[in-house]
Amino acid sequence: MQKKRIHYLDILRILAIFGVIIIHVSSQQPFYAKNLHTVSWMGVNFWDSISRFSVPVFVMISGVLFLDPSRQVDMHRIFKKNIVRIITAFIFWDLFYAFYTLLFEQYTLRTLIKQIIRGYSHLWFLPMIVGLYLIVPFLRKIVSDQKLMKYYLVLALIFSILLPTFYSTYHALAKHLDWPLVVQLLVVNLEKLTNHIYFRFTLQFSTYFVAGYYLHQARFSKKARMTIYLLGLIGLAGGWAFTTYFSLKYNKPILPWYQYMSVPVAMASCGIFVGIRELGERINWEKHAGADKFLLLLSNLTFGIYLVHFIFVRILANQLNWFAYIPNTFIAVPLATIVIFIVSAVIMYFVAHIPWFNKHIM
Repeated sequence: MQKKRIHYLDILRILAIFGVIIIHVSSQQPFYAKNLHTVSWMGVNFWDSISRFSVPVFVMISGVLFLDPSRQVDMHRIFKKNIVRIITAFIFWDLFYAFYTLLFEQYTLRTLIKQIIRGYSHLWFLPMIVGLYLIVPFLRKIVSDQKLMKYYLVLALIFSILLPTFYSTYHALAKHLDWPLVVQLLVVNLEKLTNHIYFRFTLQFSTYFVAGYYLHQARFSKKARMTIYLLGLIGLAGGWAFTTYFSLKYNKPILPWYQYMSVPVAMASCGIFVGIRELGERINWEKHAGADKFLLLLSNLTFGIYLVHFIFVRILANQLNWFAYIPNTFIAVPLATIVIFIVSAVIMYFVAHIPWFNKHIM
């Protein structure tokens, strides 16, 4: 695969890894407290809500790199270099986290075996991205035709985002609201009907994979960009407002609008992607060679940071009792995120100098 440096993707990677760390820090015990009417819960909910774009953006970055028709993609090399590397990393880090939980979190043997088989918490991303790599040849055929790509994205919008958001919102609120019988019958049977279509081709993260390439190569007018940014802000604010209102109302986290395939997250992800693309393409990187070099260094470390950071999340939350020392989570979450990012980056910087580790597990 012939590679050409796309600077704004480096910015997106770094922004996205910060978002991932924020989500994992925010999703520790304070988020599931018995009483949500506290500053502690308000803080973790706020940081969690504004960081949900991170995983979709990671997938969109991969879409740019693997679907661009001008880049030569050899499936043999994808298998050998990308898929095998991810599988090796998955096995290594899965066992690494299993060893950690066995020593420090007192898991039962049954729970430990289940964890090893299905993968530790955040490692779900690795088999998902392998699945996308496997269908790269099909998706490249689609994006090579503009009309076909737009048709694909329309189907994806309907079946991957709009309908799932509608159904998940209904089911989340149905546990607390007494919907009229006619509404219950309408929604439940409509969901069965759409499921009977057995439409799977555009579902889930392939949506963002294709959307990433589309937004990379599309050229928008100023008015269109402003609309995308506005929708992105609405997505960020709407996801936070919906979750906050209903969670506080029922004193239980109500999370359908935090799902990666939800409408608010999709809007925020596209808005951030386009915004950073415009910013990155306007910067004269030759005039900022030092910053560019540092940016590239951090960008190259993001995969390693993603793999290792969760152990420091657990150490801060459990062993060091971070939130007891800093109960104001508006401060505790970003501070913990910065600490975890720096520690993870430094460790993976040195690990990257070990040839086998650099080649196979990061």
